[in-house]
Amino acid sequence: MLSPDPAPAPRLTLVRAPATAALDDASLARAAAEDLPGAAGAVWDRYGAMVHGLLRRVLGPGGDVEDQVQETFLQFFREVKRLRDPAALRPFLLGIAVRVARSALRRRRFRRWLSLTDSGVLPEAPAAGVDEGAREALARLYAMLDTLDDKARLLFALRHIEGLDLADTAAASGLSLATVKRHLAKVTARVHAMAERDPVLADYLVATEEDRHG
Repeated sequence: MLSPDPAPAPRLTLVRAPATAALDDASLARAAAEDLPGAAGAVWDRYGAMVHGLLRRVLGPGGDVEDQVQETFLQFFREVKRLRDPAALRPFLLGIAVRVARSALRRRRFRRWLSLTDSGVLPEAPAAGVDEGAREALARLYAMLDTLDDKARLLFALRHIEGLDLADTAAASGLSLATVKRHLAKVTARVHAMAERDPVLADYLVATEEDRHG
């Protein structure tokens, strides 16, 4: 008696893990915490430009931005294992960038006290195609921000230069939303009053008001 044909052996199906770059933030944070291949590059690709832009706008002229970007990501990869909510990867990274920026501002202020470096003055040689009026206005704005304490400067830059909404500004700065609103109202009024007295920035304020009401 012939035995029935044996059941075909099950096929081995190789299930490819999703590309790290395609992971959502929570999965990417877990991958980074576990130091999985490609995770570091994926975090950089997704958020490198954001961190660079934030630090450049917060620190302004004279800021050693590239060094601070590197420091931000070094700290991120050291600390990501302690991230309790992996879905909060973006605000977690923003918070580190703000902390790095605050340290850089303190060091810059100290060097100025010692009259060493970091005058905040833009380089003399203009780049091709740069609007010189806007360049001068930007230099004057950052000179004004240099007169603020570090917390006020960070809040103003995050909200009005970087363009973060109030919730993200609060998360990045580690402050409550109510505290951020209170401090922002004060620093915004102060910067606006200083800008109104500046012959270059006053024109930009007028233009901005016209845009809002036009």
